[in-house]
Amino acid sequence: MGRVMGVFFISVFATGVRSGLAQEFRIPVRHDHALRSCRGELVITGEEIVYQTAHRHHARRWRFSEIQMLTVASRTELIILTYESGRWTFGRDRAFRFRVAEGELSPEVGAFLLSRIERPMAMTLAAPWREPLQELAVRHRHRFGGCQGVLRLHPEGVAYVSSDQPRDSRFWRWSDIQGIGRLGPHQFEVTTYEPEFGGPTRTYVFDLKTGLSNEAYDFIWERVYRTTPHATGGLR
Repeated sequence: MGRVMGVFFISVFATGVRSGLAQEFRIPVRHDHALRSCRGELVITGEEIVYQTAHRHHARRWRFSEIQMLTVASRTELIILTYESGRWTFGRDRAFRFRVAEGELSPEVGAFLLSRIERPMAMTLAAPWREPLQELAVRHRHRFGGCQGVLRLHPEGVAYVSSDQPRDSRFWRWSDIQGIGRLGPHQFEVTTYEPEFGGPTRTYVFDLKTGLSNEAYDFIWERVYRTTPHATGGLR
């Protein structure tokens, strides 16, 4: 699979069981509630994610088609946004937050989820992709302040790797990006399907320390919007 970068680290605690085409991962987790939490196990198969716990009111089973969005927020945190309405969140779609109780998520888990889930995903740090075609030093703007890092353009998608706030890092497959924009020669934005309070999407705004070429921008545009506005030259 080439060099594996980022969030999915080898762990003896996130184990995979293989039998022919069947594959299963069992991960001990803690499910966060509004008050307290409960312990259980996430079981990931080729068709669904199941949360098994002794607290039957919190046990769940989701087929991949029933997951709105999957977010890996850190090496030990996974969030499943569902179509279930939250009773205590004024009808907003309910998100289930799980923290790995032992070890960290493995690279096999990450690659498996990427190959199975077609709905949008958000992953911390970079994916097990090939070498970037281009890398740009940037600042990611926050509501207050920002963080430093690099924006990497890959054949498979776009990655932002933060050097001072790793939790802020993300990678997006082309299908995980709703739109892109250019805010002048030194700003670039990526709109994702990550839900943010007050809206169904989240926009990442980057200050570019070196300019993004027209060739690179057209390369991204073509893959996000599945069209070719201009010739993309040497980027493939």
